[in-house]
Amino acid sequence: MSNMPMELFLSDEVQRLLDDFASLLDVRVTFYSLAGESVRRGKEMRNCSYCSLVHEKLGGYSRCVSMDCDKQQEAVKKLEIINYRCHAGLHECLAPVRVKGRIAGFVMFGQFRIEGESEPVWDDIPEKVRAELHQAYQELPCFTHEKLQAVLGVLKTLIDYISVRELAVLQGDRLRHEIDQYIEKHAAEDIRLPDMAKKLGRSVSTISQFLRNNYQTSFKGLLLDARLKIAEKMWHDDPGATVAEVAFASGFCDQFYFSRVFSRRRGMPPGKFRSQMRRAGEIKSLPDN
Repeated sequence: MSNMPMELFLSDEVQRLLDDFASLLDVRVTFYSLAGESVRRGKEMRNCSYCSLVHEKLGGYSRCVSMDCDKQQEAVKKLEIINYRCHAGLHECLAPVRVKGRIAGFVMFGQFRIEGESEPVWDDIPEKVRAELHQAYQELPCFTHEKLQAVLGVLKTLIDYISVRELAVLQGDRLRHEIDQYIEKHAAEDIRLPDMAKKLGRSVSTISQFLRNNYQTSFKGLLLDARLKIAEKMWHDDPGATVAEVAFASGFCDQFYFSRVFSRRRGMPPGKFRSQMRRAGEIKSLPDN
Protein backbone atom coordinates (compact mmCIF):
# COMPACT_ATOMS: atom_id res chain seq x y z
CA MET A 1 0.00 0.00 0.00
CA SER A 2 1.22 3.49 -0.82
CA ASN A 3 2.61 5.58 2.02
CA MET A 4 1.41 8.77 0.36
CA PRO A 5 -0.32 10.99 2.93
CA MET A 6 -4.04 11.52 2.67
CA GLU A 7 -6.03 14.71 2.81
CA LEU A 8 -9.70 15.35 3.38
CA PHE A 9 -11.12 16.63 0.11
CA LEU A 10 -14.88 17.13 0.03
CA SER A 11 -16.97 17.98 -3.00
CA ASP A 12 -19.29 20.98 -3.04
CA GLU A 13 -22.20 18.54 -3.04
CA VAL A 14 -21.17 17.03 0.28
CA GLN A 15 -20.29 20.44 1.71
CA ARG A 16 -23.82 21.68 1.00
CA LEU A 17 -25.32 18.54 2.51
CA LEU A 18 -23.36 18.91 5.73
CA ASP A 19 -24.03 22.65 5.81
CA ASP A 20 -27.76 21.87 5.74
CA PHE A 21 -27.22 19.28 8.47
CA ALA A 22 -25.45 21.87 10.61
CA SER A 23 -28.09 24.54 9.97
CA LEU A 24 -30.96 22.26 10.94
CA LEU A 25 -29.30 21.47 14.26
CA ASP A 26 -27.85 24.97 14.76
CA VAL A 27 -24.38 23.49 15.26
CA ARG A 28 -20.99 24.03 13.61
CA VAL A 29 -19.31 21.53 11.32
CA THR A 30 -15.52 21.64 10.93
CA PHE A 31 -13.30 19.45 8.75
CA TYR A 32 -9.83 18.46 9.92
CA SER A 33 -6.92 16.89 8.10
CA LEU A 34 -5.24 13.81 9.49
CA ALA A 35 -2.67 16.14 11.06
CA GLY A 36 -5.47 17.87 12.96
CA GLU A 37 -5.42 21.08 10.91
CA SER A 38 -8.70 22.78 10.11
CA VAL A 39 -9.38 22.19 6.41
CA ARG A 40 -12.79 23.61 5.66
CA ARG A 41 -15.52 24.83 7.92
CA GLY A 42 -19.15 24.71 6.86
CA LYS A 43 -20.40 28.20 5.99
CA GLU A 44 -17.38 29.58 7.88
CA MET A 45 -19.44 29.37 11.07
CA ARG A 46 -17.79 30.94 14.10
CA ASN A 47 -17.48 29.49 17.56
CA CYS A 48 -20.62 29.77 19.65
CA SER A 49 -20.85 32.75 22.06
CA TYR A 50 -20.25 30.48 25.03
CA CYS A 51 -16.97 29.12 23.61
CA SER A 52 -15.84 32.61 22.68
CA LEU A 53 -16.40 33.78 26.25
CA VAL A 54 -14.50 30.80 27.66
CA HIS A 55 -11.58 31.51 25.31
CA GLU A 56 -11.48 35.26 25.83
CA LYS A 57 -12.48 35.65 29.48
CA LEU A 58 -11.16 32.42 30.99
CA GLY A 59 -8.16 31.64 28.76
CA GLY A 60 -9.49 28.26 27.68
CA TYR A 61 -8.29 28.19 24.07
CA SER A 62 -5.16 26.11 24.64
CA ARG A 63 -7.17 23.53 26.60
CA CYS A 64 -9.63 23.29 23.68
CA VAL A 65 -6.84 22.66 21.19
CA SER A 66 -5.25 20.05 23.44
CA MET A 67 -8.55 18.22 23.90
CA ASP A 68 -9.22 18.26 20.14
CA CYS A 69 -5.88 16.51 19.55
CA ASP A 70 -6.56 13.93 22.26
CA LYS A 71 -10.03 13.16 20.94
CA GLN A 72 -8.79 12.83 17.37
CA GLN A 73 -6.32 10.19 18.54
CA GLU A 74 -9.11 8.45 20.45
CA ALA A 75 -11.33 8.42 17.34
CA VAL A 76 -8.49 6.87 15.34
CA LYS A 77 -8.06 4.09 17.91
CA LYS A 78 -11.79 3.36 18.17
CA LEU A 79 -12.53 3.89 14.46
CA GLU A 80 -15.98 5.21 15.32
CA ILE A 81 -17.82 8.43 16.11
CA ILE A 82 -17.17 9.64 19.62
CA ASN A 83 -19.28 12.05 21.64
CA TYR A 84 -17.68 13.82 24.56
CA ARG A 85 -18.10 16.75 26.92
CA CYS A 86 -15.31 19.28 26.65
CA HIS A 87 -13.61 21.08 29.55
CA ALA A 88 -16.08 23.96 29.14
CA GLY A 89 -19.04 21.62 29.67
CA LEU A 90 -20.25 21.44 26.06
CA HIS A 91 -20.76 18.37 23.92
CA GLU A 92 -18.97 17.76 20.62
CA CYS A 93 -18.89 14.79 18.25
CA LEU A 94 -15.88 13.71 16.25
CA ALA A 95 -16.12 11.28 13.33
CA PRO A 96 -13.13 9.75 11.52
CA VAL A 97 -13.41 9.61 7.73
CA ARG A 98 -11.98 6.41 6.26
CA VAL A 99 -11.07 5.64 2.67
CA LYS A 100 -9.88 2.20 1.59
CA GLY A 101 -9.23 1.22 5.19
CA ARG A 102 -7.19 4.33 6.05
CA ILE A 103 -8.07 7.43 8.03
CA ALA A 104 -8.24 10.48 5.73
CA GLY A 105 -9.34 13.10 8.27
CA PHE A 106 -12.10 14.04 10.67
CA VAL A 107 -15.46 15.76 10.78
CA MET A 108 -16.40 17.48 14.04
CA PHE A 109 -19.73 19.00 14.95
CA GLY A 110 -20.83 20.90 18.01
CA GLN A 111 -21.30 22.58 20.34
CA PHE A 112 -24.50 21.63 22.17
CA ARG A 113 -25.77 20.66 25.61
CA ILE A 114 -27.65 17.60 26.79
CA GLU A 115 -31.00 17.88 28.51
CA GLY A 116 -30.75 17.26 32.26
CA GLU A 117 -27.02 17.97 32.59
CA SER A 118 -25.95 20.59 35.08
CA GLU A 119 -24.44 23.85 33.89
CA PRO A 120 -20.67 24.20 34.50
CA VAL A 121 -19.74 26.11 37.66
CA TRP A 122 -16.99 28.70 37.29
CA ASP A 123 -15.28 29.91 40.45
CA ASP A 124 -13.42 33.16 41.07
CA ILE A 125 -14.80 35.08 38.09
CA PRO A 126 -16.60 38.46 38.04
CA GLU A 127 -20.38 38.28 38.40
CA LYS A 128 -20.86 40.04 35.08
CA VAL A 129 -18.85 37.36 33.27
CA ARG A 130 -20.73 34.64 35.14
CA ALA A 131 -24.02 36.13 33.95
CA GLU A 132 -22.78 36.31 30.35
CA LEU A 133 -21.68 32.68 30.48
CA HIS A 134 -25.04 31.59 31.91
CA GLN A 135 -26.98 33.38 29.18
CA ALA A 136 -24.75 32.03 26.42
CA TYR A 137 -25.01 28.49 27.82
CA GLN A 138 -28.81 28.64 27.85
CA GLU A 139 -28.84 29.79 24.22
CA LEU A 140 -27.01 26.67 23.05
CA PRO A 141 -28.98 23.96 21.19
CA CYS A 142 -30.15 21.29 23.62
CA PHE A 143 -30.59 17.63 22.69
CA THR A 144 -32.22 14.80 24.55
CA HIS A 145 -30.21 11.57 24.72
CA GLU A 146 -32.67 10.04 22.23
CA LYS A 147 -32.23 12.90 19.75
CA LEU A 148 -28.46 12.72 20.09
CA GLN A 149 -28.51 9.04 19.11
CA ALA A 150 -30.61 9.91 16.05
CA VAL A 151 -28.20 12.72 15.14
CA LEU A 152 -25.21 10.39 15.45
CA GLY A 153 -26.97 7.90 13.19
CA VAL A 154 -27.47 10.56 10.52
CA LEU A 155 -23.87 11.72 10.88
CA LYS A 156 -22.61 8.15 10.42
CA THR A 157 -24.66 7.85 7.25
CA LEU A 158 -23.16 11.06 5.91
CA ILE A 159 -19.62 9.93 6.71
CA ASP A 160 -20.25 6.56 5.06
CA TYR A 161 -21.55 8.44 2.01
CA ILE A 162 -18.33 10.44 1.82
CA SER A 163 -16.26 7.26 2.07
CA VAL A 164 -18.29 5.22 -0.43
CA ARG A 165 -18.22 8.00 -2.98
CA GLU A 166 -14.47 8.37 -2.32
CA LEU A 167 -14.83 12.07 -1.64
CA ALA A 168 -11.83 11.83 0.64
CA VAL A 169 -8.97 10.95 -1.67
CA LEU A 170 -5.21 10.49 -1.86
CA GLN A 171 -3.43 13.75 -2.59
CA GLY A 172 -2.13 12.31 -5.85
CA ASP A 173 -5.66 11.40 -6.94
CA ARG A 174 -7.20 14.78 -6.27
CA LEU A 175 -6.69 16.14 -9.78
CA ARG A 176 -8.11 12.93 -11.25
CA HIS A 177 -11.16 13.33 -9.04
CA GLU A 178 -11.61 16.96 -10.10
CA ILE A 179 -11.29 16.07 -13.80
CA ASP A 180 -13.79 13.22 -13.49
CA GLN A 181 -16.27 15.46 -11.69
CA TYR A 182 -15.92 18.24 -14.26
CA ILE A 183 -16.31 15.92 -17.26
CA GLU A 184 -19.28 14.13 -15.70
CA LYS A 185 -21.03 17.44 -15.07
CA HIS A 186 -20.25 19.23 -18.35
CA ALA A 187 -19.72 16.48 -20.97
CA ALA A 188 -22.90 17.31 -22.88
CA GLU A 189 -21.97 21.00 -23.06
CA ASP A 190 -19.73 22.85 -25.51
CA ILE A 191 -16.55 22.79 -23.41
CA ARG A 192 -12.87 23.12 -24.29
CA LEU A 193 -9.66 22.14 -22.55
CA PRO A 194 -8.88 25.76 -21.54
CA ASP A 195 -12.33 25.95 -19.91
CA MET A 196 -11.60 22.96 -17.70
CA ALA A 197 -8.05 24.07 -16.92
CA LYS A 198 -9.27 27.50 -15.81
CA LYS A 199 -12.03 25.99 -13.68
CA LEU A 200 -9.59 23.63 -11.96
CA GLY A 201 -6.96 26.32 -11.48
CA ARG A 202 -4.35 24.48 -13.56
CA SER A 203 -2.51 25.26 -16.77
CA VAL A 204 -3.51 23.67 -20.07
CA SER A 205 -0.12 21.96 -20.30
CA THR A 206 -0.49 20.50 -16.78
CA ILE A 207 -3.91 19.03 -17.59
CA SER A 208 -2.75 17.68 -20.95
CA GLN A 209 0.28 15.96 -19.43
CA PHE A 210 -1.80 14.55 -16.58
CA LEU A 211 -4.31 13.09 -19.05
CA ARG A 212 -1.53 11.46 -21.08
CA ASN A 213 0.16 9.99 -18.03
CA ASN A 214 -2.91 8.91 -16.07
CA TYR A 215 -5.69 8.40 -18.64
CA GLN A 216 -3.56 7.51 -21.65
CA THR A 217 -5.70 9.84 -23.75
CA SER A 218 -6.24 13.47 -24.66
CA PHE A 219 -8.93 15.88 -23.49
CA LYS A 220 -10.80 15.28 -26.75
CA GLY A 221 -10.63 11.52 -26.30
CA LEU A 222 -11.82 11.74 -22.69
CA LEU A 223 -14.70 14.01 -23.67
CA LEU A 224 -15.80 11.81 -26.58
CA ASP A 225 -15.85 8.72 -24.38
CA ALA A 226 -17.91 10.54 -21.74
CA ARG A 227 -20.41 11.64 -24.39
CA LEU A 228 -20.71 8.10 -25.75
CA LYS A 229 -21.46 6.86 -22.23
CA ILE A 230 -24.25 9.44 -22.02
CA ALA A 231 -25.62 8.16 -25.34
CA GLU A 232 -25.47 4.52 -24.20
CA LYS A 233 -27.29 5.36 -20.99
CA MET A 234 -29.97 7.26 -22.90
CA TRP A 235 -30.66 4.25 -25.12
CA HIS A 236 -30.60 1.97 -22.11
CA ASP A 237 -33.30 4.11 -20.50
CA ASP A 238 -35.20 4.86 -23.74
CA PRO A 239 -34.45 2.48 -26.67
CA GLY A 240 -36.96 4.38 -28.79
CA ALA A 241 -34.87 7.55 -28.93
CA THR A 242 -33.58 8.38 -32.40
CA VAL A 243 -29.93 8.68 -33.34
CA ALA A 244 -30.33 12.42 -33.87
CA GLU A 245 -32.00 12.93 -30.47
CA VAL A 246 -29.28 11.03 -28.64
CA ALA A 247 -26.47 12.66 -30.60
CA PHE A 248 -27.54 16.20 -29.76
CA ALA A 249 -28.50 15.39 -26.15
CA SER A 250 -25.06 13.87 -25.50
CA GLY A 251 -23.16 16.91 -26.77
CA PHE A 252 -22.58 16.22 -30.49
CA CYS A 253 -23.45 18.97 -32.96
CA ASP A 254 -23.55 16.59 -35.94
CA GLN A 255 -25.37 13.24 -35.85
CA PHE A 256 -23.24 11.85 -38.71
CA TYR A 257 -20.04 12.65 -36.84
CA PHE A 258 -21.62 11.04 -33.77
CA SER A 259 -22.32 7.89 -35.80
CA ARG A 260 -18.74 7.71 -37.06
CA VAL A 261 -17.30 8.19 -33.57
CA PHE A 262 -19.69 5.65 -32.03
CA SER A 263 -18.90 3.06 -34.70
CA ARG A 264 -15.14 3.56 -34.38
CA ARG A 265 -15.05 3.46 -30.58
CA ARG A 266 -17.79 0.92 -29.88
CA GLY A 267 -17.28 -1.43 -32.82
CA MET A 268 -20.85 -1.12 -34.10
CA PRO A 269 -23.07 1.61 -35.55
CA PRO A 270 -25.34 3.40 -33.07
CA GLY A 271 -28.46 2.01 -34.79
CA LYS A 272 -27.36 -1.54 -34.03
CA PHE A 273 -26.67 -0.67 -30.38
CA ARG A 274 -30.13 0.92 -30.13
CA SER A 275 -31.73 -2.21 -31.57
CA GLN A 276 -29.93 -4.36 -29.01
CA MET A 277 -31.24 -2.15 -26.22
CA ARG A 278 -34.77 -2.36 -27.66
CA ARG A 279 -34.64 -6.17 -27.83
CA ALA A 280 -33.26 -6.36 -24.30
CA GLY A 281 -36.14 -4.17 -23.10
CA GLU A 282 -38.70 -6.35 -24.87
CA ILE A 283 -37.26 -9.49 -23.28
CA LYS A 284 -37.46 -7.94 -19.83
CA SER A 285 -41.08 -7.00 -20.37
CA LEU A 286 -42.12 -10.57 -21.28
CA PRO A 287 -44.24 -12.36 -18.64
CA ASP A 288 -42.44 -14.97 -16.54
CA ASN A 289 -44.89 -17.72 -17.51
